[in-house]
Amino acid sequence: MRDTAERFIANQDKPSFGFLHSLGWMSYVFIFTADNVFFYRDINKLGIEVFFPLVLSGAFAALLTWPLRYVYQRCWGLPSGWLIITIVFFSFLVAVIWTPVKNIVIWYFYEDFDVLSLIAGNPSEDFRWYMLLMSLSYAFFMIFVWSTLYFGINYHFRLMHEKKLHEEAVRLSHISQIKMLRYQINPHFLFNTLNAISTLVLKGNKEKANGMLTRLATFLRFSLDNDPEKKIRLYMELKALMLYLEIEKTRFEDRLTVKFKIEPQTEALLVPSLLLQPLVENSIKYAIAQMPNGGLIKISAKCQRGYLQMEVADNGPAQNQPSITLKPLIEGQTASSHTGVGVQNIVDRLNVLYPNNHDFKVVRGINEGYCVQISIPMEYS
Repeated sequence: MRDTAERFIANQDKPSFGFLHSLGWMSYVFIFTADNVFFYRDINKLGIEVFFPLVLSGAFAALLTWPLRYVYQRCWGLPSGWLIITIVFFSFLVAVIWTPVKNIVIWYFYEDFDVLSLIAGNPSEDFRWYMLLMSLSYAFFMIFVWSTLYFGINYHFRLMHEKKLHEEAVRLSHISQIKMLRYQINPHFLFNTLNAISTLVLKGNKEKANGMLTRLATFLRFSLDNDPEKKIRLYMELKALMLYLEIEKTRFEDRLTVKFKIEPQTEALLVPSLLLQPLVENSIKYAIAQMPNGGLIKISAKCQRGYLQMEVADNGPAQNQPSITLKPLIEGQTASSHTGVGVQNIVDRLNVLYPNNHDFKVVRGINEGYCVQISIPMEYS
């Protein structure tokens, strides 16, 4: 099929060819009328009436250049060298046709030239045929300008259309990436929860097992129903986190203690859904589960200098090692068990949602545990 720019470009993005074509040749008429009236008054014998021959000349030019549109439509796939040759050739061809018509019209108004005698083959004695093509270079220049404008305008809108397609492709890619990352459910959590439910059933504690199963279903429904592309209020994120913690408290009972320190103004701010759950899960897996007497998890949120700052800290076994920054996490440098798939998942999501406008750090405590710090721009729903 024919590859044309006009078919490639969405119609709503570009003015119609007829409108631009008419506007261009109308501009030619008015510009040259103004030139003759204001700048060439000594040469112009017609005064303002020069407008009429210029209208006829512009109308002929418009009729002759209209078919060039269909010729040029077939030339978009040509190499640049052949395209230039094609433009020059057809510009010259149209100029050769336009120039005699234009000159005859001008002579008719200026010199009362007898057009019928010329057509009949009986021109005046002082007439020379070469005179019809005396202004060929001027006509060629005008048609060449029309041709370059045609390609320039179409290339511009084609580029804008491709830019929109690229932006849409990037947006869809980001959405797909976000969904992929959001839908990664930790198999350890599901395995441990289902194993705990199975244990409760075997022990005959059906009521507790049923409650745990109900909370699991509610948590999974929340994680799957929310649109990964959209953000939720921190209040809803904490509500989902509480569902998860209720499941884990059924497993660990008194060994798991959780403390919240949430500033009231932060609850209305928007955050990516299920942002905190993988961090709390890491603390339970690598800290609470490793401590015979259980441990403490602290979750805090505050506003500072236009950013929402969140922390998830635990009092797990002492780690006398330096902090982990965002850079080694992105580069995949393994520092500890706290920088596993769940944490990398969060880092990837933050990079997509807040490129170059967020902070992520995992701090190893000198005396106890880990503290994960996240800072994102404040956004309201």
